[in-house]
Amino acid sequence: MPGVTKHIYDHEIRDILEMWNKQLREISLILPQEYTEEDVISLVKKYYPHEWMSVVYKYNYYEIKDRYLNKRFGKRRYCMLKPEQLFRTVSQYKKIMSSNYRKQYCENFDTDIQQKNSEELWNQRKSKIERIDNKINNAKFKTQQMTPEYIDVLIGLYERKNTSQKDKMYIMAELKKYYNDKVINFFFKVNDTELNKQLRWIAFYHLQSFNFQPRARRQKYMQVHTKNKKRKQYLRNVYPDEKYNIPQNPNELEYRIMNAKEQKIKRYDFFISHSSMDSRYVQELILFENRKSKNVFCDWINDADYLKRKLVCKATLKVIETRLEQSDAIIFVDSHNSRNSIWCKYELNYFSELNRTIYCITIEDIKSQNWDALYNMKDKWFYDPDYKKYSLF
Repeated sequence: MPGVTKHIYDHEIRDILEMWNKQLREISLILPQEYTEEDVISLVKKYYPHEWMSVVYKYNYYEIKDRYLNKRFGKRRYCMLKPEQLFRTVSQYKKIMSSNYRKQYCENFDTDIQQKNSEELWNQRKSKIERIDNKINNAKFKTQQMTPEYIDVLIGLYERKNTSQKDKMYIMAELKKYYNDKVINFFFKVNDTELNKQLRWIAFYHLQSFNFQPRARRQKYMQVHTKNKKRKQYLRNVYPDEKYNIPQNPNELEYRIMNAKEQKIKRYDFFISHSSMDSRYVQELILFENRKSKNVFCDWINDADYLKRKLVCKATLKVIETRLEQSDAIIFVDSHNSRNSIWCKYELNYFSELNRTIYCITIEDIKSQNWDALYNMKDKWFYDPDYKKYSLF
Protein backbone atom coordinates (compact mmCIF):
# COMPACT_ATOMS: atom_id res chain seq x y z
CA MET A 1 0.00 0.00 0.00
CA PRO A 2 1.52 3.37 -1.00
CA GLY A 3 2.61 5.44 2.00
CA VAL A 4 0.26 8.37 1.40
CA THR A 5 -2.76 6.15 0.78
CA LYS A 6 -2.01 4.11 3.89
CA HIS A 7 -1.61 7.27 5.95
CA ILE A 8 -5.01 8.62 4.85
CA TYR A 9 -6.81 5.32 5.38
CA ASP A 10 -5.22 4.78 8.81
CA HIS A 11 -6.15 8.33 9.78
CA GLU A 12 -9.78 7.63 8.82
CA ILE A 13 -9.85 4.51 11.01
CA ARG A 14 -8.24 6.32 13.96
CA ASP A 15 -10.84 9.08 13.71
CA ILE A 16 -13.66 6.52 13.69
CA LEU A 17 -12.31 4.68 16.74
CA GLU A 18 -11.77 7.92 18.62
CA MET A 19 -15.32 9.04 17.80
CA TRP A 20 -16.79 5.76 19.05
CA ASN A 21 -14.72 5.90 22.24
CA LYS A 22 -16.24 9.30 23.07
CA GLN A 23 -19.74 8.11 22.25
CA LEU A 24 -19.39 4.96 24.34
CA ARG A 25 -18.38 6.96 27.40
CA GLU A 26 -21.80 8.62 27.17
CA ILE A 27 -23.63 5.40 26.32
CA SER A 28 -22.04 3.59 29.27
CA LEU A 29 -24.15 5.79 31.59
CA ILE A 30 -27.49 4.73 30.11
CA LEU A 31 -27.09 1.00 29.58
CA PRO A 32 -29.78 -1.32 30.99
CA GLN A 33 -28.89 -3.30 34.09
CA GLU A 34 -28.11 -6.44 32.10
CA TYR A 35 -27.08 -5.56 28.59
CA THR A 36 -25.86 -7.32 25.46
CA GLU A 37 -23.80 -6.30 22.47
CA GLU A 38 -27.04 -5.59 20.61
CA ASP A 39 -28.11 -3.16 23.35
CA VAL A 40 -24.84 -1.22 23.09
CA ILE A 41 -24.93 -0.96 19.28
CA SER A 42 -28.62 -0.10 19.32
CA LEU A 43 -28.06 2.80 21.72
CA VAL A 44 -25.15 4.15 19.67
CA LYS A 45 -27.31 4.05 16.54
CA LYS A 46 -30.16 5.79 18.37
CA TYR A 47 -28.15 8.62 19.91
CA TYR A 48 -25.55 8.98 17.11
CA PRO A 49 -27.41 7.83 13.96
CA HIS A 50 -25.64 10.08 11.45
CA GLU A 51 -22.22 9.35 12.85
CA TRP A 52 -22.88 5.62 12.53
CA MET A 53 -24.08 6.04 8.94
CA SER A 54 -20.93 7.98 8.08
CA VAL A 55 -18.94 4.86 8.97
CA VAL A 56 -21.28 2.68 6.89
CA TYR A 57 -20.69 4.88 3.84
CA LYS A 58 -16.93 4.86 4.37
CA TYR A 59 -17.01 1.07 4.60
CA ASN A 60 -19.04 0.83 1.35
CA TYR A 61 -16.60 3.19 -0.37
CA TYR A 62 -13.49 1.22 0.62
CA GLU A 63 -15.23 -2.07 -0.17
CA ILE A 64 -15.92 -0.88 -3.72
CA LYS A 65 -12.28 0.16 -4.07
CA ASP A 66 -11.12 -3.23 -2.79
CA ARG A 67 -13.37 -5.13 -5.19
CA TYR A 68 -11.93 -3.13 -8.09
CA LEU A 69 -8.33 -3.70 -6.94
CA ASN A 70 -8.96 -7.39 -6.40
CA LYS A 71 -10.48 -7.75 -9.85
CA ARG A 72 -7.66 -5.87 -11.58
CA PHE A 73 -4.61 -6.83 -9.50
CA GLY A 74 -5.80 -9.89 -7.59
CA LYS A 75 -5.28 -8.30 -4.19
CA ARG A 76 -7.37 -6.21 -1.80
CA ARG A 77 -5.68 -3.16 -0.32
CA TYR A 78 -7.85 -1.75 2.47
CA CYS A 79 -9.79 -4.69 3.94
CA MET A 80 -11.83 -2.37 6.16
CA LEU A 81 -13.87 -4.26 8.74
CA LYS A 82 -17.64 -4.00 8.62
CA PRO A 83 -18.94 -1.30 11.01
CA GLU A 84 -20.12 -3.82 13.62
CA GLN A 85 -16.78 -5.67 13.47
CA LEU A 86 -14.76 -2.46 13.66
CA PHE A 87 -16.92 -1.34 16.58
CA ARG A 88 -15.83 -4.40 18.58
CA THR A 89 -12.19 -3.28 18.35
CA VAL A 90 -12.84 -0.01 20.23
CA SER A 91 -11.09 0.05 23.61
CA GLN A 92 -14.11 1.51 25.40
CA TYR A 93 -16.32 -1.22 23.92
CA LYS A 94 -13.98 -3.94 25.16
CA LYS A 95 -14.08 -2.36 28.58
CA ILE A 96 -17.86 -2.18 28.68
CA MET A 97 -18.26 -5.76 27.48
CA SER A 98 -15.74 -7.23 29.93
CA SER A 99 -17.26 -9.58 32.52
CA ASN A 100 -15.87 -7.61 35.49
CA TYR A 101 -17.29 -4.32 34.24
CA ARG A 102 -20.70 -5.83 33.50
CA LYS A 103 -20.84 -7.48 36.91
CA GLN A 104 -19.91 -4.28 38.72
CA TYR A 105 -22.34 -2.23 36.60
CA CYS A 106 -25.18 -4.65 37.39
CA GLU A 107 -24.50 -4.52 41.14
CA ASN A 108 -24.37 -0.70 41.24
CA PHE A 109 -27.26 -0.14 38.84
CA ASP A 110 -29.79 2.52 39.80
CA THR A 111 -32.91 2.84 37.64
CA ASP A 112 -33.54 6.48 38.53
CA ILE A 113 -29.98 7.51 37.68
CA GLN A 114 -30.06 5.54 34.42
CA GLN A 115 -33.35 7.21 33.38
CA LYS A 116 -32.05 10.63 34.34
CA ASN A 117 -28.87 10.11 32.30
CA SER A 118 -30.93 8.86 29.35
CA GLU A 119 -33.13 11.96 29.39
CA GLU A 120 -30.15 14.30 29.69
CA LEU A 121 -28.28 12.65 26.83
CA TRP A 122 -31.37 12.63 24.61
CA ASN A 123 -32.05 16.31 25.34
CA GLN A 124 -28.45 17.00 24.41
CA ARG A 125 -28.55 14.92 21.23
CA LYS A 126 -32.09 15.56 19.97
CA SER A 127 -31.51 19.08 18.65
CA LYS A 128 -28.25 18.02 16.97
CA ILE A 129 -29.94 15.05 15.27
CA GLU A 130 -32.83 17.27 14.11
CA ARG A 131 -30.40 19.91 12.82
CA ILE A 132 -28.52 17.31 10.77
CA ASP A 133 -31.81 15.79 9.57
CA ASN A 134 -32.90 19.21 8.31
CA LYS A 135 -29.53 19.77 6.65
CA ILE A 136 -29.75 16.42 4.83
CA ASN A 137 -33.40 16.94 3.86
CA ASN A 138 -32.62 20.39 2.45
CA ALA A 139 -29.80 18.88 0.37
CA LYS A 140 -32.03 16.03 -0.84
CA PHE A 141 -34.78 18.52 -1.74
CA LYS A 142 -32.56 19.73 -4.59
CA THR A 143 -32.06 16.22 -5.97
CA GLN A 144 -33.92 13.26 -7.38
CA GLN A 145 -33.54 10.15 -5.27
CA MET A 146 -33.22 7.53 -7.99
CA THR A 147 -30.66 6.25 -10.51
CA PRO A 148 -31.30 7.15 -14.16
CA GLU A 149 -29.91 4.85 -16.84
CA TYR A 150 -27.40 7.43 -18.08
CA ILE A 151 -25.61 7.85 -14.70
CA ASP A 152 -22.93 5.31 -15.69
CA VAL A 153 -22.41 7.14 -18.98
CA LEU A 154 -21.96 10.48 -17.18
CA ILE A 155 -19.44 8.98 -14.77
CA GLY A 156 -17.65 7.32 -17.69
CA LEU A 157 -17.44 10.65 -19.53
CA TYR A 158 -15.95 12.29 -16.45
CA GLU A 159 -13.30 9.59 -16.05
CA ARG A 160 -12.03 9.72 -19.65
CA LYS A 161 -8.43 10.90 -19.87
CA ASN A 162 -9.22 13.50 -22.53
CA THR A 163 -12.16 15.11 -20.66
CA SER A 164 -11.25 18.72 -19.90
CA GLN A 165 -11.62 20.38 -16.52
CA LYS A 166 -14.35 22.56 -18.04
CA ASP A 167 -16.39 19.57 -19.24
CA LYS A 168 -15.90 17.87 -15.88
CA MET A 169 -17.51 20.89 -14.23
CA TYR A 170 -20.63 20.43 -16.38
CA ILE A 171 -20.75 16.67 -15.76
CA MET A 172 -20.36 17.14 -12.02
CA ALA A 173 -23.19 19.69 -12.05
CA GLU A 174 -25.44 17.06 -13.64
CA LEU A 175 -24.44 14.32 -11.19
CA LYS A 176 -25.17 16.58 -8.22
CA LYS A 177 -28.85 16.52 -9.25
CA TYR A 178 -29.22 12.86 -8.24
CA TYR A 179 -28.94 11.21 -4.84
CA ASN A 180 -28.06 7.52 -4.99
CA ASP A 181 -25.21 5.19 -4.00
CA LYS A 182 -23.46 5.42 -7.38
CA VAL A 183 -23.34 9.21 -7.26
CA ILE A 184 -22.24 9.35 -3.61
CA ASN A 185 -19.45 6.85 -4.27
CA PHE A 186 -18.42 8.91 -7.31
CA PHE A 187 -18.09 12.05 -5.18
CA PHE A 188 -16.10 10.13 -2.57
CA LYS A 189 -13.73 9.04 -5.33
CA VAL A 190 -13.40 12.60 -6.70
CA ASN A 191 -12.72 13.90 -3.18
CA ASP A 192 -10.10 11.19 -2.73
CA THR A 193 -8.28 11.21 -6.08
CA GLU A 194 -9.12 14.30 -8.18
CA LEU A 195 -6.01 16.42 -8.88
CA ASN A 196 -7.95 19.56 -9.77
CA LYS A 197 -8.57 21.70 -6.68
CA GLN A 198 -11.85 23.22 -7.84
CA LEU A 199 -13.42 19.86 -8.67
CA ARG A 200 -12.13 18.23 -5.50
CA TRP A 201 -13.55 20.95 -3.24
CA ILE A 202 -16.91 20.81 -5.01
CA ALA A 203 -17.03 17.09 -4.24
CA PHE A 204 -15.98 17.72 -0.63
CA TYR A 205 -18.70 20.31 0.03
CA HIS A 206 -21.32 18.24 -1.76
CA LEU A 207 -20.59 15.28 0.52
CA GLN A 208 -20.61 17.59 3.52
CA SER A 209 -24.11 18.81 2.63
CA PHE A 210 -25.35 15.24 3.20
CA ASN A 211 -23.27 14.91 6.38
CA PHE A 212 -20.96 12.19 5.02
CA GLN A 213 -18.01 13.74 6.88
CA PRO A 214 -15.42 13.51 4.08
CA ARG A 215 -11.74 14.17 4.68
CA ALA A 216 -10.16 17.02 2.69
CA ARG A 217 -7.02 15.95 0.80
CA ARG A 218 -3.95 18.19 0.74
CA GLN A 219 -2.63 18.96 -2.72
CA LYS A 220 0.94 17.90 -1.88
CA TYR A 221 -0.29 14.37 -1.13
CA MET A 222 -2.15 13.97 -4.45
CA GLN A 223 -0.57 11.35 -6.69
CA VAL A 224 -0.12 11.53 -10.48
CA HIS A 225 -0.60 8.17 -12.19
CA THR A 226 0.94 8.40 -15.66
CA LYS A 227 4.25 7.45 -17.29
CA ASN A 228 3.96 10.11 -19.99
CA LYS A 229 6.39 12.87 -18.97
CA LYS A 230 4.59 15.67 -20.79
CA ARG A 231 1.22 14.70 -19.33
CA LYS A 232 2.74 14.23 -15.88
CA GLN A 233 4.11 17.77 -16.00
CA TYR A 234 0.70 19.10 -17.06
CA LEU A 235 -1.15 17.15 -14.35
CA ARG A 236 1.29 18.30 -11.67
CA ASN A 237 1.79 21.94 -12.59
CA VAL A 238 -1.17 23.15 -14.68
CA TYR A 239 -4.27 21.01 -14.24
CA PRO A 240 -4.57 21.38 -10.43
CA ASP A 241 -5.11 25.15 -10.72
CA GLU A 242 -7.42 25.20 -13.75
CA LYS A 243 -10.77 26.84 -13.00
CA TYR A 244 -14.02 27.27 -14.84
CA ASN A 245 -17.23 28.87 -13.63
CA ILE A 246 -20.35 27.80 -15.51
CA PRO A 247 -22.31 30.78 -16.92
CA GLN A 248 -25.72 30.53 -15.27
CA ASN A 249 -28.09 31.59 -18.03
CA PRO A 250 -30.44 29.90 -20.54
CA ASN A 251 -28.16 30.65 -23.50
CA GLU A 252 -25.36 28.59 -21.95
CA LEU A 253 -27.69 25.64 -21.35
CA GLU A 254 -29.05 25.90 -24.91
CA TYR A 255 -25.48 25.70 -26.22
CA ARG A 256 -24.68 22.66 -24.06
CA ILE A 257 -27.88 20.92 -25.15
CA MET A 258 -26.91 21.34 -28.78
CA ASN A 259 -23.23 20.45 -28.38
CA ALA A 260 -22.42 18.54 -25.18
CA LYS A 261 -22.75 14.80 -24.58
CA GLU A 262 -23.83 15.19 -20.95
CA GLN A 263 -27.01 16.89 -22.21
CA LYS A 264 -27.69 14.85 -25.34
CA ILE A 265 -27.87 11.50 -23.48
CA LYS A 266 -30.64 12.61 -21.13
CA ARG A 267 -34.04 10.91 -21.05
CA TYR A 268 -36.93 11.47 -18.65
CA ASP A 269 -39.93 9.31 -17.83
CA PHE A 270 -42.00 12.36 -16.95
CA PHE A 271 -41.94 16.12 -17.43
CA ILE A 272 -43.75 17.83 -14.54
CA SER A 273 -45.87 20.75 -15.75
CA HIS A 274 -46.79 22.85 -12.74
CA SER A 275 -46.89 26.28 -11.16
CA SER A 276 -43.88 27.26 -9.05
CA MET A 277 -46.37 28.27 -6.34
CA ASP A 278 -47.19 24.57 -5.92
CA SER A 279 -43.55 23.45 -5.60
CA ARG A 280 -43.98 22.01 -2.10
CA TYR A 281 -46.51 19.46 -3.34
CA VAL A 282 -44.69 18.88 -6.61
CA GLN A 283 -41.71 17.63 -4.57
CA GLU A 284 -43.97 14.99 -2.99
CA LEU A 285 -45.04 13.86 -6.46
CA ILE A 286 -41.41 13.65 -7.58
CA LEU A 287 -40.45 11.56 -4.53
CA PHE A 288 -43.36 9.20 -5.23
CA GLU A 289 -42.22 8.70 -8.82
CA ASN A 290 -38.57 8.36 -7.71
CA ARG A 291 -39.58 5.49 -5.43
CA LYS A 292 -40.80 3.75 -8.60
CA SER A 293 -37.39 4.48 -10.20
CA LYS A 294 -38.91 7.09 -12.51
CA ASN A 295 -36.70 9.93 -13.70
CA VAL A 296 -38.61 13.20 -13.63
CA PHE A 297 -37.81 16.55 -15.19
CA CYS A 298 -38.56 19.49 -12.92
CA ASP A 299 -37.04 22.81 -13.93
CA TRP A 300 -36.12 23.96 -10.39
CA ILE A 301 -34.22 20.71 -9.79
CA ASN A 302 -32.80 19.70 -13.16
CA ASP A 303 -32.03 23.11 -14.66
CA ALA A 304 -32.12 25.39 -11.63
CA ASP A 305 -28.67 26.86 -12.36
CA TYR A 306 -29.71 28.07 -15.78
CA LEU A 307 -33.47 28.75 -15.89
CA LYS A 308 -34.19 31.89 -13.90
CA ARG A 309 -37.33 34.00 -14.17
CA LYS A 310 -35.40 37.24 -14.59
CA LEU A 311 -33.50 35.71 -17.53
CA VAL A 312 -36.43 34.39 -19.60
CA CYS A 313 -35.60 34.58 -23.30
CA LYS A 314 -35.83 32.58 -26.53
CA ALA A 315 -33.14 30.24 -25.25
CA THR A 316 -35.44 29.42 -22.31
CA LEU A 317 -38.09 28.25 -24.74
CA LYS A 318 -35.58 26.12 -26.63
CA VAL A 319 -34.45 24.47 -23.40
CA ILE A 320 -38.04 23.75 -22.28
CA GLU A 321 -38.90 22.33 -25.71
CA THR A 322 -35.84 20.06 -25.64
CA ARG A 323 -36.73 18.79 -22.17
CA LEU A 324 -40.26 18.06 -23.38
CA GLU A 325 -38.83 16.16 -26.36
CA GLN A 326 -36.58 14.18 -24.00
CA SER A 327 -39.60 13.11 -21.92
CA ASP A 328 -41.78 10.07 -22.59
CA ALA A 329 -44.85 11.58 -20.93
CA ILE A 330 -45.98 14.70 -19.09
CA ILE A 331 -47.73 15.02 -15.73
CA PHE A 332 -49.82 18.15 -15.33
CA VAL A 333 -50.34 19.18 -11.69
CA ASP A 334 -53.86 20.60 -11.84
CA SER A 335 -54.42 23.58 -9.57
CA HIS A 336 -55.78 27.11 -9.75
CA ASN A 337 -52.21 28.36 -10.11
CA SER A 338 -51.26 26.00 -12.95
CA ARG A 339 -54.52 26.59 -14.85
CA ASN A 340 -53.59 30.28 -15.01
CA SER A 341 -49.95 29.69 -15.92
CA ILE A 342 -48.86 30.68 -19.43
CA TRP A 343 -45.89 28.34 -19.10
CA CYS A 344 -48.08 25.33 -18.26
CA LYS A 345 -50.28 26.02 -21.28
CA TYR A 346 -47.17 26.35 -23.44
CA GLU A 347 -45.83 23.00 -22.20
CA LEU A 348 -49.15 21.21 -22.64
CA ASN A 349 -49.68 22.58 -26.16
CA TYR A 350 -46.15 21.72 -27.24
CA PHE A 351 -46.36 18.21 -25.79
CA SER A 352 -49.74 17.69 -27.42
CA GLU A 353 -48.11 18.50 -30.77
CA LEU A 354 -45.55 15.78 -30.04
CA ASN A 355 -48.54 13.43 -29.79
CA ARG A 356 -47.37 11.94 -26.48
CA THR A 357 -49.28 10.95 -23.35
CA ILE A 358 -50.46 13.68 -20.99
CA TYR A 359 -51.26 12.61 -17.43
CA CYS A 360 -52.97 14.75 -14.83
CA ILE A 361 -53.26 14.78 -11.05
CA THR A 362 -54.94 17.45 -8.94
CA ILE A 363 -53.16 19.32 -6.19
CA GLU A 364 -55.80 18.03 -3.75
CA ASP A 365 -54.97 14.40 -4.61
CA ILE A 366 -51.26 15.08 -4.02
CA LYS A 367 -52.06 16.65 -0.64
CA SER A 368 -54.03 13.55 0.35
CA GLN A 369 -51.40 11.18 -1.14
CA ASN A 370 -54.03 9.72 -3.48
CA TRP A 371 -51.60 8.60 -6.17
CA ASP A 372 -54.17 6.32 -7.84
CA ALA A 373 -55.95 9.49 -8.95
CA LEU A 374 -53.36 10.05 -11.69
CA TYR A 375 -55.22 9.79 -15.01
CA ASN A 376 -54.70 10.11 -18.74
CA MET A 377 -55.93 13.60 -19.61
CA LYS A 378 -58.03 13.70 -22.79
CA ASP A 379 -59.60 17.12 -22.24
CA LYS A 380 -57.62 19.72 -24.20
CA TRP A 381 -58.90 22.79 -22.34
CA PHE A 382 -55.44 24.30 -22.79
CA TYR A 383 -55.49 24.19 -26.62
CA ASP A 384 -54.43 27.43 -28.26
CA PRO A 385 -53.08 27.50 -31.83
CA ASP A 386 -51.27 30.76 -31.03
CA TYR A 387 -49.74 29.62 -27.71
CA LYS A 388 -46.17 30.46 -28.78
CA LYS A 389 -47.02 34.13 -29.20
CA TYR A 390 -47.63 34.73 -25.51
CA SER A 391 -44.79 32.77 -23.96
CA LEU A 392 -42.27 35.61 -23.61
CA PHE A 393 -44.72 38.30 -22.45
